[in-house]
Amino acid sequence: MLLTTLANLRIPGGRIRRWGAVAAGDGVPHTVGPSENERFHLEAVRAGGSGWLAVTAQLPTAAVDPDRLVAAFVAVVDHHEVLRSHFVLDADGSPRRRVHERGAISLQPVGTVHTVDERAIRDELAAAVAGCTALTPASHVLAVIESTDVSTVVCAFDHCYVDAHSLAVIAEDLVAAYTGDPLPAAGSFLDHLATATVDEPGDDDPGVRGWADFLAATDHTVPDYPLDLGVVPGEFAPSRIHVTQVLSRAEADAHTESGTRRRVRTYPMLLTSLAQATRDHGGPDRLPVVLPIHTRTEGDSSRAVGWCVANAPVVVDAGPHEPTDPERVLRAATAAVTDALPLAAVDLTTVYSRFGHLLRKPRHDVFMVSYLDYRRFARLPALHARHISSDGRADDLQLWFWRDDDGISVRARFPDTGTAAPLITSVVDDLVARARAAVPTASDAATASV
Repeated sequence: MLLTTLANLRIPGGRIRRWGAVAAGDGVPHTVGPSENERFHLEAVRAGGSGWLAVTAQLPTAAVDPDRLVAAFVAVVDHHEVLRSHFVLDADGSPRRRVHERGAISLQPVGTVHTVDERAIRDELAAAVAGCTALTPASHVLAVIESTDVSTVVCAFDHCYVDAHSLAVIAEDLVAAYTGDPLPAAGSFLDHLATATVDEPGDDDPGVRGWADFLAATDHTVPDYPLDLGVVPGEFAPSRIHVTQVLSRAEADAHTESGTRRRVRTYPMLLTSLAQATRDHGGPDRLPVVLPIHTRTEGDSSRAVGWCVANAPVVVDAGPHEPTDPERVLRAATAAVTDALPLAAVDLTTVYSRFGHLLRKPRHDVFMVSYLDYRRFARLPALHARHISSDGRADDLQLWFWRDDDGISVRARFPDTGTAAPLITSVVDDLVARARAAVPTASDAATASV
């Protein structure tokens, strides 16, 4: 599952077909209002921002059956309730959710079938996804590019409806519906919101205390990357990405298989490698960062579509410059991340209400590092799926690690400046070298087993 952006998307030229979603009626009011993520997103949209996510999936044919493809997309929308919802604004600007019933959303062709090259594909998709907004019913986009021996399907949605995990579910469900297979059971994101606690935790809540300790350790500064990226606070630059493999499949498996014995987990190891690489380039010994954590549980809800992400703060210690026991540094990071994960139960609204008067936020973006394991999606490797996000602008560094059948890779997003581009490429190269050095060798494993 490659993570990329529209500007970096490469799809072979061919015939393009495109559809737009249409909703019958206005839907009915829903008792569940916007989640915290949805509310923040809607506020950004009202301020002139935008945000969409798209996913591609390949079908091994040079020509799709367009009616079957449309029916498959509609089946996916009917299967996932949140894709049939949208928001309307009250007179005071408060968002209210409305939901359409199954069968109320259909697709209509947009334009004619015509031949496009690689660049024109990006241009047409850019124009189409610009209309994705949760303030309009059914603003979803479906397209397919039929090339010589493969057809690439593109599905795009406002970010309100989907996160990275959702895109993988949608890719699998779309192809399953197209091939006539039943869709796996999926929990309802809206049901999840309805049952979530709404009581604000007290001052003695462990999560609130954990956030208080984190903010005290960072001088109440929202995490921002500590190295100069060539953008002064308050300004932006166009964003740029750097994508590379961190560990091969064999390396990632070797690290995981030794994890229990070593008391070291993969995500903390990657964070430690980042902290050490940052220090190698002039950064501090301790690296504060926010970890996006998905909130799905096992069972049916593991395939729920929605923006199911919370945030956990952690300070990663790079350890001594020349550690005599590197494993101890990795174990400390594993313990720090384990302790941090429960803090995601405290929403940011509570954090701002408790500590907002003390917070300092140097950047618009937040320095965050996420990790997602796609190996749970059995169909995904055969689909050659790609997660596509908008290019937009940036004023800070953000990283997405992901694991699939090829190993572990990373996408770094940062301001496209003469300062940041060579710096972040060098930091990521250093990170990769340190991560590979943390993988136990065969002799290490043999020694440990004695």
